[in-house]
Amino acid sequence: MKKNYNWRSIIAIIVALAFSFTMVSCSGASGSGDAEYETQTITFEGLINDGITDVSLTETTVAELRKLPQHELNASYKRTTGMTEEFKMSGPYLSEVIEYLGGNIDDYAGIGIMGKDGYYCLISKEIIETTPDLLLALVIDGETKLDEDNAPARLAVQGQFGPYWVKCIEKIMLYTEIPEKDITSVWVFDNLAKGIEPYEYEYYGSKDKAIDLEQIFQRLDYVDSKAFFTMKSSDGFKKNEVINMVKSRYYIKVEGKDAPTNVSPYIKLGMNVQNIAWISTNADAAIFPGQMMKYMDNVEIDGQKGITLEEVLYETGRDSVKNQAFDLLGTSGEKITIEGEDMNQGILIPHEDGSASVVWKTELGYENIKNLLRIRLVETNKASADASKTTTVKAIEEKVISKAAKVGETLKKDTILTITGDGVSKNLYFSLNDLKNMQDGYLEQCYSSVNNYPTKKFNVAKGVSISYLMEESNIKKEAKSITVEASDGYKAVFTQDQLLGKRYRFPEVISGSAANPVLVQSVLAWAFGDGQDFSNTKEDDLRIVIGQQGINDVNTVSSVRMVSKITISTKNTGTWANPSASISEGNLIISHESFDQVKLYYTLNGSEPTVTSQVYNPSTTYFQPDLIKPIPINGSGILKVKAVGYGKEDSEVLTFAY
Repeated sequence: MKKNYNWRSIIAIIVALAFSFTMVSCSGASGSGDAEYETQTITFEGLINDGITDVSLTETTVAELRKLPQHELNASYKRTTGMTEEFKMSGPYLSEVIEYLGGNIDDYAGIGIMGKDGYYCLISKEIIETTPDLLLALVIDGETKLDEDNAPARLAVQGQFGPYWVKCIEKIMLYTEIPEKDITSVWVFDNLAKGIEPYEYEYYGSKDKAIDLEQIFQRLDYVDSKAFFTMKSSDGFKKNEVINMVKSRYYIKVEGKDAPTNVSPYIKLGMNVQNIAWISTNADAAIFPGQMMKYMDNVEIDGQKGITLEEVLYETGRDSVKNQAFDLLGTSGEKITIEGEDMNQGILIPHEDGSASVVWKTELGYENIKNLLRIRLVETNKASADASKTTTVKAIEEKVISKAAKVGETLKKDTILTITGDGVSKNLYFSLNDLKNMQDGYLEQCYSSVNNYPTKKFNVAKGVSISYLMEESNIKKEAKSITVEASDGYKAVFTQDQLLGKRYRFPEVISGSAANPVLVQSVLAWAFGDGQDFSNTKEDDLRIVIGQQGINDVNTVSSVRMVSKITISTKNTGTWANPSASISEGNLIISHESFDQVKLYYTLNGSEPTVTSQVYNPSTTYFQPDLIKPIPINGSGILKVKAVGYGKEDSEVLTFAY
């Protein structure tokens, strides 16, 4: 059999074990002494094994991370408030953890780190390359059992501001590709946002006006969801996030303390980017001219101070200026086209109301613009087409404002969940209060769970029954599949039966016994916790929690957190490929093309395999490959095996005589 083992992961495990016995000073052999604490997990998404990106989730526990070499760090960082904090930290390097799981940190264009509190930070390739000692701190100031604000681990990014030092790490997303920015438009934020009704956002006890980024994005020509969303403050701090993370319930607060600043239920107070000077997507930047004036060189023309337009473009990420041409568009419909080599002869002058004007050196003869809307790159292949356009900028603005208003008729400001797809008669939008008011669908349940290691534990959840939610959504009889999407872009696909069919809690899952199963329903939970005590639940982002089909069912791979969208489709997702079997040295060997994404259930007595049958691969090739053992045989018989996994129907049963 071709075992789908990754040679890097095997070597990493051998090295880790060697270190644990021979290098006590560099090893975390002693843990917290709390067995339950040591089972806390960090989830990895997007690992590359043998050149193939693993679409499933991979989990590792605190106990497993302690087996890797432990490095000490005299850590310090500066908060965005200017205060410096210092710690003594120890733990494995992030590069070593990724290698242990079968990957290579050099293969990734960026790494997203998410905390249990929903806080997210994107570590760019530049930071990865300049910070070789990126550390997952398991011990802080001598404490091996971290408090709730830090457990199970904290990221240490020496040399970077505090917002990069993510606490309570729950999930690490590995991105193989992040599209490069090509800034073609620079907008004045206040004018871009004109007509959008502000949201009253509470910030340190004050309710201030904030602009919904989702509505800002609707006014741009194209926003690539795989790209960076960048924010830079006037003190020089720059933060990147994946655009998918900021598309829902994410705002720019435009008045009051620290404004402009980013605010969201997913951002802990104190971790905001304060006094934002500019933001950018893949192709558009939006500026706050008053903030830019604080740190950029000021130039004076006719007694007025401002920033040269050339420097504005360079600062916001436009790589090439001098050999290009640009349109300057005013809010009253003005449009002048300027050669790039002259963009250093005009200045942007901020005004107290957030607007900005453009003034040129008199000898150039260019028209000044009283209220700038945006600077737009002139694409030469579109120049003739642009010349024939008679629509003014004001008319375009009215059009996008009208479009936003129509969206507002269906989307509420507090919408937290959208249900869509051809499997429902119409799109539906729910706020958290809408979900909590579904009293007939309310559930409080305990679940048994197993991950791919396999680690076994219990969780408790409070929320609304998925079955009830589907009934309320008038799901069509023709519906075949259900896709659950998180606001960070992660998706999990289910057949209808996988999400709405029979699921169980196994009270004796820890011991491996399937005795006394308890029927449970899948739930969209707004409160979640570890263990079996409902007092452990804490309100958090929406997440899908489902029971197990059988004692070996790895149900954690389907646990989508930060759920923002459910798409119901009438299209069939297909069937898992059939497994194959062979005999080698008196042993049966079972193979599958998606070995780590499915479980292979088998029988040797000729009966049909089910999810209660023996499982061939209780772990994965990158976690505990030694648990995947060939089946010894003696004499003749019949092997029957099938592949079971989320997102597709079970494979056909393979019958193999031996």
